Amino acid sequence: MHVFIGGAYNGKHEYVRRWLKEQQLNDVEWYIGQLPQKPTSQVVVVSGLEKVIQPLLEQDEISLASKIAEKLQSLDKTHQIIVIATEMGRGIVPVDPQERRLRDTLGRLYQQLFATSKHVTRIWYGLAEPLK
Repeated sequence: MHVFIGGAYNGKHEYVRRWLKEQQLNDVEWYIGQLPQKPTSQVVVVSGLEKVIQPLLEQDEISLASKIAEKLQSLDKTHQIIVIATEMGRGIVPVDPQERRLRDTLGRLYQQLFATSKHVTRIWYGLAEPLK
C-alpha cells in the first residue's frame, strides 16, 4: 500500500495521476468517497475516506478505523492499493462534536494505514516528501 497525504487542495490527486503515468500504471480504478468492493483493476486508488466515515460516526472510532484499515489491507494482498488521505488534524480542534469525531476517527485510521503501508508520501502544494 502507498499512502499519499496532504491538506485539502494541496495537489494530491494531480500528483498521484502524474505518478501513476510515470510508473506506467494505466489500468487503474478510482474510488472517491467509497471503499472498493470487488475491484477489477490491479491498481486501486481510494480517496475521500472522510466521506466513508462520516455516515458511520455513531460507531466506536477505534473499531471503525480498524474495520476500514483491515478492508484496505486485505485488498492490498491482491491489488496495488493507493490511498489519498486528506490531513485534517493540524488545524484548530473543531467545536462541533461530529466534526471532532470525524477528525479523531480519521487520525486513528491514518495511524493504522501508515504503520502497515510500504510507502507514505506527504504532498505539500504539489511537492512530494517521502516519509516512509
